[in-house]
Formats: sequence, structure tokens, C-alpha cells
Amino acid sequence: MTKIYTKILTVVILLLANAGAYAQVTVTNPANTTPGLAATYADLAAAITDLNIQTDITGPVIITLDVGNPQTSPAGGYVINASLPAASATNTVSISGNNNIITAPTNHTVGAINDAIFKIIGSDFIILQNFDMRENAANTTTVAASNNMTEWGVALLYATTTNGAQNCTILNNIITLNKSYTNTFGIYSNSAHSATSVSAGVPATTSTGGNSGLKIYGNTISNINNGIVVVGSNAAADFNTGIDIGGTSASSGNTISNYSTATSASGYYLVSGTIYGVLIRNSTGVNVSNNSISSSNGGNTIGTLRGIYMPNFTVAPTGTFTNEFN
Repeated sequence: MTKIYTKILTVVILLLANAGAYAQVTVTNPANTTPGLAATYADLAAAITDLNIQTDITGPVIITLDVGNPQTSPAGGYVINASLPAASATNTVSISGNNNIITAPTNHTVGAINDAIFKIIGSDFIILQNFDMRENAANTTTVAASNNMTEWGVALLYATTTNGAQNCTILNNIITLNKSYTNTFGIYSNSAHSATSVSAGVPATTSTGGNSGLKIYGNTISNINNGIVVVGSNAAADFNTGIDIGGTSASSGNTISNYSTATSASGYYLVSGTIYGVLIRNSTGVNVSNNSISSSNGGNTIGTLRGIYMPNFTVAPTGTFTNEFN
């Protein structure tokens, strides 16, 4: 009889251990979504997949990758495209990495030039924070037409020309790609092309189609050809507004280092053909402050190198606004 009890106890212990290993993601306030997130998920991909089928939100939700659970992103990147009509400055979705490493996969579509670690497509009030995003060392084909590389650490894109990714925050992440591939960007936001066709101009057609209200704070970005890019629609009425890169204090500034190899191999619509730490275009009410920007040492072989660059608007805006650079 003692042996039977011992076996039962062993089974219970194994079941509890397996249950703990299975739950890698914890959700705070899952009932604040409709129809409702689960309290735990097996991995980050499962949590984001379920987030994307939620239809609304009534309060803040935090999706946290538990400590000690490195992940590999799906081919093309994690796609966050939840449509939550009541999302707001108080009804946010925070996706927190707990400083876990997220490695790019080895199965990106060959020749694609729109792969990322994370993509936010048309979702509002998303906070993406505390991830350590890395290119996969096994990805080494840098010829654009046949590449298997990761272009974007984080990308913000519209779902439709009237539904952009607005009021999102990219906070305290580490992004490390491979600057030998010249189509690499640390953080990329563009509302002048679709999520699937980056070289064709299909700009946002209303102000809601842009990526306004974007906040980029406290990120460490390195080993990329270009650091941060924010491009708005080419219609003055639909420009981005309220773009904040670096905030108001040293603690919210971003560090961009070891950037610049050569002019990007591919044409991204309305993205400058030069090389830069920060590029802002077709956006008003801009703040770029408190950032540390340092290029690679002698790595720039082809093209013009810039630190912070704001080229001409496609169409000159009217009205009153302030752009601040410190």
C-alpha cells in the first residue's frame, strides 16, 4: 500500500511541475477584455494570438512574459493587431518582457523586406516594454532579393489607410540586429505604405490612419544600419502629430550606437536614402531630446551619414506647431 501512495504522490508532483513549466505568460486583469483573456498562456505567441481576437477593453491589461523564458518570434515577427475600440490612456495593453531574450527565427520568408521581432499593426495604446530583441546568428544572407534577415526590431504600421497604430509606447527595450544587412532599422514607424508592400506609396488617407502619439523612451538600439524612423502620410492633413523620442529627462532618452554601414539596399517609401540615427518625416509636434547617438567607427562605406534628420515635408504643413530637438 505504501508503494501505491508513493506513486500517486510522484504523479501529483510531476503534474504540478509540468503545469508550472507550461505557464510562461501571466496576464493581469484578463477580465478587462472582451470576450476575455486567460490568466496564463504557454508562450508569448499564444497570448498575442488571443489578444488579437479580443473585441474591446474596459481597463488596463498587462501581459507579462515570466522571468527566465526566452522565446523565438514567429516567422515575420509577432503581430499585434487587436482592435479595441475603448482603448485609451487608461485602458492600455502592456506587453512586458521581463528582460527576456526574444530571438528572431530562421524561417522568415526568403527575400521579404518587412520582417520584424514585433509588429504593431493598427492597434492603439499598446505599451511594448522590457524585451531584449536579437537577430538570429544563423541568419546571414544579406542580399536583399534572397535575404533571410530581420529588417525591423519593432515596426508600427497601419491596418488600413484609416486605422493606424496610435498612442503606442516603445519602452526600455534592447534591440540588436545585424548592420551588415543594410535594410536594418531599430524602430520603424511608417504610415505611407502598407504592412506588406514597403516600397509602394499607399499613404494614410485620414488622420486616424497615421501613427500619431508615438512615444519611444529608454531603448538601447545597436548593430543596425538605421536607428529610429518615423514617417507620416504625404498629405498635410494626415501627418503624424505628437511624436516623442526621448521624453523630457535623461532617464527617458534612447541610446543608439554602432549604426551605419551603407545606404539601404531596398527602397522604403518616403524613407530617406541616407543613413541616420533618427529620421522624422511628415510629422509635427515632434520632440527628439535626451538621446545618445553614435555611429559605427568607420563602418559607413556608401552614402551620407546623419545623426538626427528631418527632411522637407512632402507638402508644407500649415498652422502652428512646435518641433523640439535637444
